[in-house]
Amino acid sequence: MNNNRIKKIVIIILVLTIFIMSTAYAVLFNQLNIGGNASVTAYWKVEITDIREGTIVGTAYSIDVPTHTTSTASFNASLSNSADSIEYIVTIKNSGSIDARFNDYSFIKTGDAAIIYDIEGANKDEVLKAGQSKEIIIRVRFDSNNEIVDGLSSDAKIIFNYIQNV
Repeated sequence: MNNNRIKKIVIIILVLTIFIMSTAYAVLFNQLNIGGNASVTAYWKVEITDIREGTIVGTAYSIDVPTHTTSTASFNASLSNSADSIEYIVTIKNSGSIDARFNDYSFIKTGDAAIIYDIEGANKDEVLKAGQSKEIIIRVRFDSNNEIVDGLSSDAKIIFNYIQNV
């Protein structure tokens, strides 16, 4: 009887082993197919949409109407004396679907070195969210460290550099 019992146990173990092995084979060697589609609709569009005169102090004036492209704002100011100043308000819009971060700006200027530019609202690493606009003020004024000279003018272009906010 002891011999029969051992045979039954061995047969049960063999059956269980075969069952476990066949299940493991089915799980491990079954091909898994995963399919899907994806579409990326994000786009980048940060641009200058407007430039206009702001506050004018004294007899300062724009020699030409300020202009802009999508990436550059241009203006040409005249200052008659040291108390004069003129502001230009540049509107930048993020018309894209990706948030942008202000990186830096660059100036291309000609004219008298006694004219300086103050920029307000262009803060490093400031985020411009998708769909939002921002105004940046550029103040053109006489540098008080220079000798007073009447009739100064300056022609300038400014380029604002935005990068993707990650």
